[in-house]
Amino acid sequence: MAYYNEEEKIFQRSISKFLEQQVLENIDEWEDNHHFPDEIFSKLGAQGFLGVLIGEEYGGAGGNLRLASAWCEEFGKTPSIGFTTAVNMHSLVILPAIQRYGSKEQKSRWLPAGVEGNIIGAYAFTEPDAGSDLTRIRTKAEKTTDGWKLNGSKIFITNGARADFVIVLAKTDPDAEYDGYSSFIVDTSLPGFSVSRKLDKMGWHSSDTAELSFSEMHLPDDALLGQVGQGWYQSMSSLEWERIMLSLNSLAGARQCLKETVAYVNERSMFGQTLSSFDLTREYLTEAWTDLNLCEASCHRSLNLLLEGKDCRTETSLTKLYVCERAIEISDRCLQLHGGYGYTTEFSPERWLRDLRLNTIGGGTSEIMARIASKGLFKKS
Repeated sequence: MAYYNEEEKIFQRSISKFLEQQVLENIDEWEDNHHFPDEIFSKLGAQGFLGVLIGEEYGGAGGNLRLASAWCEEFGKTPSIGFTTAVNMHSLVILPAIQRYGSKEQKSRWLPAGVEGNIIGAYAFTEPDAGSDLTRIRTKAEKTTDGWKLNGSKIFITNGARADFVIVLAKTDPDAEYDGYSSFIVDTSLPGFSVSRKLDKMGWHSSDTAELSFSEMHLPDDALLGQVGQGWYQSMSSLEWERIMLSLNSLAGARQCLKETVAYVNERSMFGQTLSSFDLTREYLTEAWTDLNLCEASCHRSLNLLLEGKDCRTETSLTKLYVCERAIEISDRCLQLHGGYGYTTEFSPERWLRDLRLNTIGGGTSEIMARIASKGLFKKS
């Protein structure tokens, strides 16, 4: 039985049409230039694609995580995970965080423009000395008579170089442990904000990944997102969805890579036969197809648990660990079936392999996912 209903399938077809008309013919150029234009956000916004999880009162579609997942599985076929992640972080993580925790004034200021794609957001957790271990965060926000003073730096920030606003996690009470973190919506046009550098990367070439600096930056009181001391819990609350989202992106990418490889082996000849006629080729591809079916089932099961409001930390960690690792193996196998051509940029497996590699790191490394899952396993046993 198909997982998505007819309405969700119609939505996916509209995404596919948009990609064909506005994106796919430009992807190679964007990858070569290590940049895609900001205007694509406004084009996505005009089609209503940036407000999937945002309420209708702010210009969104008022959809749920199933609709967002349908988006991820279709949009994720685009052969540029840097591009798809840049869009998804803005639309499926950052804007929903403001809707969930923001004041009425913050929602009115940031959500409509964000849904329209007229402004672009970023999320800033990670620091040079605080990757998976966010307890090592050193960025500080100190209360002043008329707001806050922000100092610190963040790294590996998707959309960081192009962002109009950044949600920043900072330490507001050094003695309060998990209650000592707060989140702020930082307007990047304010004095004290700067992009320290753009990072060169192995993959995700079309998107910008930046290191950000906040130096004696004055923030007004209304920059605080939610309540003081709630930043840690805000950032943790969306992690299960973010991990499912990354898993769905890996699933979609590996599925597209396999589809293109099947077409290649059906056309490529060796020793007077097509590559697809060899038993080893069929074995490779059948195993990959089986893995993809298992990956799909794991993603959808984790999503169902999340939609039902159940504690699914163990399941989503297992899903991310399994799906993101399998996606790399599948793309590597697809590259192998292309022979020497697979190692060139002329065919897609080379890019898929580079791009999919990061999904085992972002949102929590495979090692962290295994640790979380093992804790859940022993707790249940």
